[in-house]
Amino acid sequence: MGMSISELQRLFGVPGVGLPESPGGPGAFGGPEVPSLPVLREAAKAVDGSPVYVGEVAGTDAFRLWSRLRGLHDRTGWWPVLAGEPEALDRVLVGLERGFAPTLAGPDGTSPDGRALLDGWARESVRFLPSPAAPADSGAGASSAGPDVPRVLRRLTEHVADQVDLDLVGGLHVSALGQERTVLCLVQAPSGADVPTLLNWLGACNYDITGPEHTAVLRHFERRYGAELVTLETAVLEVLVTRRPRTPETVATAAVEHYAYCNDIVHQGVGTIEELISGQLRSGSWYFWWD
Repeated sequence: MGMSISELQRLFGVPGVGLPESPGGPGAFGGPEVPSLPVLREAAKAVDGSPVYVGEVAGTDAFRLWSRLRGLHDRTGWWPVLAGEPEALDRVLVGLERGFAPTLAGPDGTSPDGRALLDGWARESVRFLPSPAAPADSGAGASSAGPDVPRVLRRLTEHVADQVDLDLVGGLHVSALGQERTVLCLVQAPSGADVPTLLNWLGACNYDITGPEHTAVLRHFERRYGAELVTLETAVLEVLVTRRPRTPETVATAAVEHYAYCNDIVHQGVGTIEELISGQLRSGSWYFWWD
């Protein structure tokens, strides 16, 4: 599928080829020039047997490099992922080591459906959802008879309509920009959504979320919000969002989806789902982290 890595390297050196405008606008993250492709080495074999290439780059260069490689993906077949600090790369790729059997499909042999997964997880998790007046670590609002999904959606829709200015847009957050060095990972994949499956990514193993389940959720986010995978670290996943929700109803739905997928970003992060709405849901990038 797509180009060989040597063909990609040659294409990357052609001036002006595959230079998309940065999602953050002209000059975002340090100027229009794009850093060179780093020296690459094969670090592992993906679940389908294709090679996984990695190279180190400066954190300040990482997002511009990702943007150009993403712009070339339709021609090359290589999806770029920022995989975190070099010393942690083994933990990102640990699912490809011997002894870790990859999950390729759901229990019935079919690929899971992202929306159905999120709906099921939401029904289980919203009863533990902290209220705005109850901090996440207080235990308040967390009972087996807690709120159901329709009630939470109504509450959040009213909150957004009354309290949130949806015309205010937050900035992009890319973890690599805060790192001195980061790893660029290239995976042969139809889209970024397929990468967690191909890498048998175990970043949410404490919650028993498999690679195909991540793929299903990301595919749902891709269809609904134009989300594209940027970062896959030890336990962090980040996506760029090109069609963020813009109405009270769709923001409320997205907030419940985020919580269902990764409740640590509330319970061990911002504290309430209302704070998640005020920050992440108005941003051009979304961050997920599992303890």
